[in-house]
Amino acid sequence: MHERAQVRDIELSTTVVATANYAYLPFEVPPGIARLDVSLTRDRQARVGIGLFDPRGHGFQSPGFRGIAGRERTDFFLAADDATPGFTPGPIDPGTWTVIIPVFLAVLPARVTVRVRMTSGPAAAPALPGPLPGVVRPAPGWYRGDLHCHTEASSDAWATGSSLTPAGWADLARARGMHFLAMTDHNVISQNHALARDSGDGILLLAGEEVTNYFHGHTTVSGIEPGQWLDFRHTPFGLPLPTGGRRVRELVRVAHELGGFVAAAHPLTATMAWHFLADAAFDEAARPDGFEVWNGPWQVHEEAALRVWEQMLRHGWDVAANGGSDLHGTINRAGRGVGVPTTVVYASALAREPIVAALRAGRSFITRAHDGVEIYLTAGGPGGQETFTGGRIHGATGEVVTVRALVRRGGGMRLRLITADGEALQTALEGDEQTVEWTTAIGRGDSYVRAEVRGEPRTRGPLPVPHLDMEALTNPIRLVVGEPPAEVTPQFAPPPSTRP
Repeated sequence: MHERAQVRDIELSTTVVATANYAYLPFEVPPGIARLDVSLTRDRQARVGIGLFDPRGHGFQSPGFRGIAGRERTDFFLAADDATPGFTPGPIDPGTWTVIIPVFLAVLPARVTVRVRMTSGPAAAPALPGPLPGVVRPAPGWYRGDLHCHTEASSDAWATGSSLTPAGWADLARARGMHFLAMTDHNVISQNHALARDSGDGILLLAGEEVTNYFHGHTTVSGIEPGQWLDFRHTPFGLPLPTGGRRVRELVRVAHELGGFVAAAHPLTATMAWHFLADAAFDEAARPDGFEVWNGPWQVHEEAALRVWEQMLRHGWDVAANGGSDLHGTINRAGRGVGVPTTVVYASALAREPIVAALRAGRSFITRAHDGVEIYLTAGGPGGQETFTGGRIHGATGEVVTVRALVRRGGGMRLRLITADGEALQTALEGDEQTVEWTTAIGRGDSYVRAEVRGEPRTRGPLPVPHLDMEALTNPIRLVVGEPPAEVTPQFAPPPSTRP
């Protein structure tokens, strides 16, 4: 006969107030516990979340992190072999566990009560992270992806009632002729547990996380390993650090150690702006690899992000533009969808490390949708140099560079070539496959050329709004004063012969 499970209930409470702080509630778990059920209530209106650390501690970047939810979830469970989405299953070891409560907003002091039910039972075999997809395609090519994908592991996505699983993401991407996706849920990693299984044929699912600093902005990290986690407790330059907090340069350092591509997410949105621009300006180690200039449908804050990124280029920062759908639920009123927009990268293979390397190098362009406008930007320079988006042409001041932009699906739209001095060329596109050639010279300092295609302004209400017309944009080709490195060889990235 099996022993009857024993249940023990405990209650924890604290008072929270104001915003941008965390409360911690420790409790003891005895030996023999097989399951934890945790719930939260409050005595008045207050916006709070709830998360959990195991006995390995709740310090910065602790391996004891087991998951967190925003204000959409007020209860969750945890066991060795299963857990609520967003929480990582695993052993329920005895010792001091800690509930973390991020305080989003409590205008008046609010009493928060957390109830923990501990159920004893035999130890189940723990659910361990599975492998990543391997090399999906061994050949170099242009690969289409979405770098900002939410699943039911994000509590705000779960709350939509139409969130996707990783396998659901893979199915929709496959139907659209896409190739890779990054699973970037808010501060959690349970979505990364079975990516090789969930990918299916022809799709690369990248393990990721949207490092969601609840008060100072979000950062997507794509291309980590299943089971790896990045802490969200960062504070911008000039503000005091919270308990367990660090500066954002520590996030960049850890993410790079884990092999990830780091990008500032929706950096100029009104309510979720990225507050670490001053850190990046004064500390090169705090700069992300990417700047998400395109988040969902193109809007006014995308134009603002584009302008900020342009200033980064003019100051010589090696920060690539990237985009992602930020899709939380397939049912939405904002026009969001899988691959809206799509980031198209040229990589040596469809596999994790080549895709991350291509993203960091800026070997990419962004287009409105999976079947949107394509721009293949190339340049030729002194001594037979040839390169493409993300590359460099070296030479003496005044030496001639020939820039070519092959545009597909751009008939009736406008191609713009942009340098550090502003718009250098604007021309109407007469057909759906057209090459535009332009000649320039290497300047007195580091410069660049990038391309974008714009169409008709999108409407917001009865009148067109200027600039809401972006169809596609590329990362730059740098024009560098100086002798080319000895190892430089011509670089080619042939456009695909077929279209999705």
